[in-house]
Amino acid sequence: MKKTFGVAGGGQRAAELVRLLKQDGYTVSAYGVATLEQPPESAETLEQPPESVRTPGQPLESAGTPKQAPESVGTLEQVLSADAVILPVPLFGADGKFHCPGASLTAGELLSHFRAGQAVFAGLIPEDVASQARRAGVSMADYMKQEPMAIENAAATADAALCLTVTRTRETLAGKRCLVLGFGRIGKLLCQRLRGMGAEVTAAARNPNDRAWIRVFGLHALDTACLAGSLSPFHIVYNTIPAPLLDSELLRELPDDCFLMDLASRPCVDTEAVSRHGVAYLWARGLPGRIVPRGAAAILRDTVCQLLRELG
Repeated sequence: MKKTFGVAGGGQRAAELVRLLKQDGYTVSAYGVATLEQPPESAETLEQPPESVRTPGQPLESAGTPKQAPESVGTLEQVLSADAVILPVPLFGADGKFHCPGASLTAGELLSHFRAGQAVFAGLIPEDVASQARRAGVSMADYMKQEPMAIENAAATADAALCLTVTRTRETLAGKRCLVLGFGRIGKLLCQRLRGMGAEVTAAARNPNDRAWIRVFGLHALDTACLAGSLSPFHIVYNTIPAPLLDSELLRELPDDCFLMDLASRPCVDTEAVSRHGVAYLWARGLPGRIVPRGAAAILRDTVCQLLRELG
């Protein structure tokens, strides 16, 4: 196992990761992570919603990010020279620069800090960057592509989504008619948890095999291509499909008291139409690191340590 870890970039999950690695006895340096002493965010203490929310009678609020002062426990150079380096997800921002406060580096500049034999882990690594790293003898792995992490991360997302639902609606889920759009990892786990909390659950999927599974699980099934005329009964709708699905006509069908949560990595709901129709809406990406950072950090720690064991 590698002896030193460097953690650069990230919010409360990164801060909790630093704490866990130190607790496990490793030497850890950190740069640009959230303030380590700051308590984890919760649905109640967020200064603003995780992304954007609209409630009936109120204007659409802009996307908000809780203010966190980055903490440096070492220099960036020290962090990037560790035996194992853990970088954020996504690795690069929309501007193409390294997604870390205080470190405005291009892909080439970031790679220049690494040496042959290092192990580097990040999320959503561009393929050309991974190829450059391999040519330089650097082991660069995308932890978001590891199936165990994807499954556990999906479970954390489902848990956080239900936490936010109860907080936002201020109601219990028992007896609520809920629709889950998509039956992938997150969709399956959401359906399971919602049913366990007494909700009446419907799931929508494009694939007929998925719809068959939905039915044999004892849930109601809809075809995502045939949603028109089916949406008026639902109190809560979760979208897990990373593609535009709910257009203005479909949004018009939702009842006034419906709560719509978009869990896709990019907004896939027409926010202007949501505003016109008065539906309460929340785009809630990246929930594990924001709502359950301690659990998310443990998942990441375990994934990285398993990858290091495989590397030898």
